[in-house]
Amino acid sequence: MTNDSFCINPVCPKPNHPGNKENRFCQSCGSLLELLGRYRVKQLLNDTTGIAAIYEAHEQNTAKILKVLKANYASDPQAVELFRQEAVVLGQLNHSGIPKVDSYFQHQTRNGTILHCIVTEKITGTNLEDWLQQRHYQPISQTQAITWLIQLAEVLDLVHSKLYLHLDIKPSNILLQPDGKVVLINFGAVRIYCHGTTTPTLLSGYSAPEQTNGEVVPKSDFFSLGRTFVFLLTGQYPLDMYDVRQNSLHWRNHTKQISASLLNLIDWLIAPELKNRPTNAKGILQRLRDIEQQVSVPELPKTEQHTQLKHQILLQSSTKNLKKVPLMAFCAALLVSVGLLSLVGFWIGYPRFTLLPPPSQSPQRKGKIAYFSYEAGKDNQGRFAKFNIAVLSMEYKWLSGSNFQIKNNDRVISLDVLKLRLEQEGIQEIMENPEEIISVGTAVCEGSLAVAQNRAYERSQQIQNLVKSIFQSTPSVKSYRLLNLGQFQAVDCQNNRDVTVYQSSVIIIGVKRQSKAVIIDEALRDRLENKPFGDFKLEDYSLGSVEKFRTISSK
Repeated sequence: MTNDSFCINPVCPKPNHPGNKENRFCQSCGSLLELLGRYRVKQLLNDTTGIAAIYEAHEQNTAKILKVLKANYASDPQAVELFRQEAVVLGQLNHSGIPKVDSYFQHQTRNGTILHCIVTEKITGTNLEDWLQQRHYQPISQTQAITWLIQLAEVLDLVHSKLYLHLDIKPSNILLQPDGKVVLINFGAVRIYCHGTTTPTLLSGYSAPEQTNGEVVPKSDFFSLGRTFVFLLTGQYPLDMYDVRQNSLHWRNHTKQISASLLNLIDWLIAPELKNRPTNAKGILQRLRDIEQQVSVPELPKTEQHTQLKHQILLQSSTKNLKKVPLMAFCAALLVSVGLLSLVGFWIGYPRFTLLPPPSQSPQRKGKIAYFSYEAGKDNQGRFAKFNIAVLSMEYKWLSGSNFQIKNNDRVISLDVLKLRLEQEGIQEIMENPEEIISVGTAVCEGSLAVAQNRAYERSQQIQNLVKSIFQSTPSVKSYRLLNLGQFQAVDCQNNRDVTVYQSSVIIIGVKRQSKAVIIDEALRDRLENKPFGDFKLEDYSLGSVEKFRTISSK
């Protein structure tokens, strides 16, 4: 049985408190239960292995997988970077054989702990190592081997085309779904530090021999893929068939009813010398299709698939098989011991680094106000200012087409009513003594660009009038600014439906200068780019570019 709201605060004394069901805050520790304004955690799935605790979360009625970096790794920059990179890589790989990433963000608990979070789609299935064990290590058929090899080669073709390597292909990192298709799971990533090499790794039964010397090339993935199918076609672990004295793997005599062409393909994949392995995944796919024609492989009927899978697959979360990870002394320890998938850029002449999206700041709930605490931004001279953000309640959004009316759930209210409610919420105290307040104007995809940008400007003026009347007696506030971000322009924007959480919200920003003569516009843009709030992105707005982004100062 799942709890309706599970607290992810690692020090919460009772994360599954029964009172959480009807509340926004944990009744045991006070932490916010709704993550990023979207996700409600239902249950803990696994926190005994790996560097992340795994939860089931729901966005409305859709089940997701939530990974939370364990607190003892949060202070390790390498661990945080690799954890983030997993979300980045998954976001770039759109394929049915790869889990889809939903979001990466940071969540702050009531006691101030910052938790790094990744949300992905929930994939039902069992990994191939467990699956074969459930079959009492009965080898798979030639038909099944060719089908799965084609699926995985197509995945590798995409992964390699994005300049990544997958350095941990093995049966436990491949999920078999109820429909008979396989999915590659557990993506973690590291940037490459030099041409064609990475930190040396320890050799496993599935790792390519060159990885012990730190070499990372596409052919390393092909070796691991081949070793995986040695296991699946024989029912025996590769190292159990390895002859140390002869430095060779005697596996063919453990197979039954496998054509010579498929056996030769596997040997091609697992050739000890790099020069003797396939050059690219497309070559593997072509060879597989030739074999398919040679052996006249029939398509496995769906009814037969489902009959077999019903008895063979024990459904479980795609996150069951995370391996135990020691604290990272260096990058290699994580790449090998963790059991995460490691992806790195490769190929001389291509970029060595993948650009990472910054982690999103999660809100603190102050009554009905979503508050994002002060974070620093710097101008091009390295001078700093700090900025906080207040979303004046998720319940208050601009009425479509209006620059003076606010929609409060199903009611329309005036700015005067909003002012009264904000004062009751204690907005002056919530903003924590800013020196300046910036009123943000936005408009959704309604009408022409010129009309929308003008409406956004008028809204910023209306918010500023509201703010001035509220903060006129606040000693710290010396001046005010307007920020017109213009029209929201995401591809799937619709006038009657928000694509992002805050695109129609009433937003203000507090400013505290940390350096004299700091250029506020540059520092603010730096803060919003490198520490965005929620799912906010400057590039979503017509006036969010470097050339167009500017505030207008007023007293």
